[in-house]
Amino acid sequence: MLYSTAVPLVVFVVIALSLIPHDIQYGPQASLIAESFTGRLRYSGASLGYQLASVVAGGPAPYIATRIWAGETFLPGKNPYMISAYILLCCVIGFVAVVLLKDRSAYDHTMEYEHQEVPAESMRRQVAG
Repeated sequence: MLYSTAVPLVVFVVIALSLIPHDIQYGPQASLIAESFTGRLRYSGASLGYQLASVVAGGPAPYIATRIWAGETFLPGKNPYMISAYILLCCVIGFVAVVLLKDRSAYDHTMEYEHQEVPAESMRRQVAG
């Protein structure tokens, strides 16, 4: 494992490289969250979602990873790949949740979504892919 080499330069490079995929997904996240709510609910909805994600997903994550490492789960202990599998499972759940979101990029974001017809451009995109 690269991170367990205890060589400061290697650890720094591994951490720096791991930030690239994080930043790739974190950039468009703002527009995804903003498009998920109408203007009337945008700040409250985005804030509530962000805070609940911290409590529901971020809060227990260190505890779960520690239990996996200690072997207190059905997974083999002392194996960093099992923690990676847990993180991968969280990523898959997040990906499925994003796929299930409605595509509202073609809507007029100054009006309530419920009062708008589905834009024809959005319908074509759903049928095509």
